[in-house]
Amino acid sequence: MSVFNRETFTRILSAIITLPILVYVLTTDDFLSLPVLVATVIISLFCLYEFYMMADRGEDGYPFIKAGLIFGFILNVLMYIFAYGKLLGLSGTIALYDARIITAYFMVFIATVLLLQLFTRPLKGAAYSLGVTLFGVFYIVLSLSHLILLKSLKDGPFYIIIAVAVVMLNDTGAYFGGSAFGKHKAGIAASPNKSWEGYFTGLLFSIIAFILTNQIFISFFGRELFSMIECVFLGILLSIMANIGDLIESAIKRDGGFKDSGRIIPGHGGMWDVFDATIFALPFFYYYLVFKGIP
Repeated sequence: MSVFNRETFTRILSAIITLPILVYVLTTDDFLSLPVLVATVIISLFCLYEFYMMADRGEDGYPFIKAGLIFGFILNVLMYIFAYGKLLGLSGTIALYDARIITAYFMVFIATVLLLQLFTRPLKGAAYSLGVTLFGVFYIVLSLSHLILLKSLKDGPFYIIIAVAVVMLNDTGAYFGGSAFGKHKAGIAASPNKSWEGYFTGLLFSIIAFILTNQIFISFFGRELFSMIECVFLGILLSIMANIGDLIESAIKRDGGFKDSGRIIPGHGGMWDVFDATIFALPFFYYYLVFKGIP
């Protein structure tokens, strides 16, 4: 069966239209790099809202949507201030208080949802309601806020381009590889139709994407960001993390009986359907760079 059907065409067309806009917004230094904050807020809150909709179990528990969205927005703003404090003219000592501020933020968030549960909801489903509200912000918003942190690093815009390219080509390789060659099912309950051939094709595409983007950087700037060994290692790492992110969303969708997280993006579904793999890959990429000593 041909892999080039109407759905495939729609997916490709949507990517062609939206990807250049997304990359520009995430990488531009204009307007004190505020576009990356705006884009991250939009992406993360849409993903969070879609998760909350899928997590609604009615009388058995449902998330505190407004509280989650408000605190998700605040978290993105805090990350932007931490990353660009000096650029904004704030005290250079703000980094000293990063841990205290973020700890205080989470304590206030936790206290808020606890109070909402105690005074506005019945006891039934309390643990579920509290759990999904907190999990959504911790997993989705906190992870995606690493776009802001990644952008703030030296050569940050190019790191974002690399991350987007690797995750996108991992998904593309897995889709076409699985459709064209998939014969051996991976046997993962969250995504039973995925094949080992698809996963290995995605892995190969990820490594190629990492090598090519690194070579493009060398061609333009005359220096390399990563050695060849690092390109292979990070290509494998991001591919694995991207697949885990995809499986996490698939598990949650299957648990709620959903095919897609939403319908906002033609051919792809919801915002979380597009960024599910990115959510898990970004933090690992960012902290690798931090431990490597990238300023």
